[in-house]
Amino acid sequence: MPQGQNARSLTVTIMLFVAILLPLGATSLVIGTGNDWITMGFGNNTDDGHSFSVSAHAAFDTGLSLLFDLDGYTDQRETAMRYSTLSLSLSYPFSFHPHPNLALTLSPLGGVHLSGDLGLQALQNLLHRILGRDEVFLTEAYDGVRAMVTLGANAQVSLTMGSHRLGARVAATTVPEWESRLDLSLLYQVEEMLTVGVGYLARFDHDHHPVRTLSVAQSQGLYLFSSYHSPLLNTAWAIWPETGFSWGSFGIDVLAFTQPKRFAKADLSTVSGIYYDRNGYQMRVSGLLYRGFLLQVHYSNGPTEKGAPLRRNIGAWSVGWQWEPFSASAFLRPSISLFAGLKRYNLIEEYTTRIIEAILPAIGIEAGVGLGKKDAWIVGDSAYHFRLAVALHYTFESGSLVASDPQWERIARPLTLLFGLVLQIDHDLSTE
Repeated sequence: MPQGQNARSLTVTIMLFVAILLPLGATSLVIGTGNDWITMGFGNNTDDGHSFSVSAHAAFDTGLSLLFDLDGYTDQRETAMRYSTLSLSLSYPFSFHPHPNLALTLSPLGGVHLSGDLGLQALQNLLHRILGRDEVFLTEAYDGVRAMVTLGANAQVSLTMGSHRLGARVAATTVPEWESRLDLSLLYQVEEMLTVGVGYLARFDHDHHPVRTLSVAQSQGLYLFSSYHSPLLNTAWAIWPETGFSWGSFGIDVLAFTQPKRFAKADLSTVSGIYYDRNGYQMRVSGLLYRGFLLQVHYSNGPTEKGAPLRRNIGAWSVGWQWEPFSASAFLRPSISLFAGLKRYNLIEEYTTRIIEAILPAIGIEAGVGLGKKDAWIVGDSAYHFRLAVALHYTFESGSLVASDPQWERIARPLTLLFGLVLQIDHDLSTE
């Protein structure tokens, strides 16, 4: 059997093994994916780098964790090659509490790491076709698959103050024939739901194939990160400011529906959605809503048109107010949102040459209609509901953004009309 078929067979076998093993006795099972187009408006998205990911994380009553990661890496800029990795590891936390508000945790880790040709090109291009993106055909950098041992440990100290937590973490992992990592970070947590922090990642490459240069160089050094955890949905995001590389992920806990319903009132809400403008460009939104006060991010990236050498990176960060006059029990709930902030326009050519980089003031208005009662769909301590939305954004001085691309004129126009679907998650923090 050819090497490529062997690799694909091995990948499928391991994935089936994990799919069977994980639900056995697990209290949570988060299955997700990640990509570098999740920029939150900051990243430059200058190359695919770490371009594909499937992950699974199972937690058990004993504290044991099982982690599975299947990742694809592509280098379209230098080597025109790709490779893939698959990691399967176990970790167990040993916790100590020298003070009621202070916790020390040490989590050893061990597992197996596979690298090489895992047959991900077809899977990545299937996803690209679904998303309407260009397919990527590259030469495999490695023949066959190499299996290696993974060893590591994670140490964390946490200080809890009511619903808030401050922490410091040190994580070290090594795959002796592949790569070692040392990760230092400081974090702030709210009710174990929202985490923000800053870290420093040092990567030591033990395999010096040229195709690995891009991913190693992009994601090392100082980085900023955030993560969000609800009973059903989990998201994470990180950016390395020096390189402009960003990475985000989202996952669903497939065992969440077994949790008892504990939601009674909304203390804090998160907002996420997908919008499209009249030209068919997709824009994504993430935000926080607290007693009507709105903090949100809109972002969009990708080629100006299919196959074009120019890539756009648009981000808008705003604050505002959302007014919803009808009660939470109404089946249809109209709402109006007003917001203002800053909008970033970034345009690059062939992944490397910056043509436009500007931040301009912007304002907006959004009309929406909530579908169904707010508490009709409850999972654990959170209530989920959807809203249809129409938004109009106005950017001041956008006429100064000039590029020799007819599509760019449609992207950088002053007025942008958007149509979208929004998911709002209301959190009852009193149940923590």
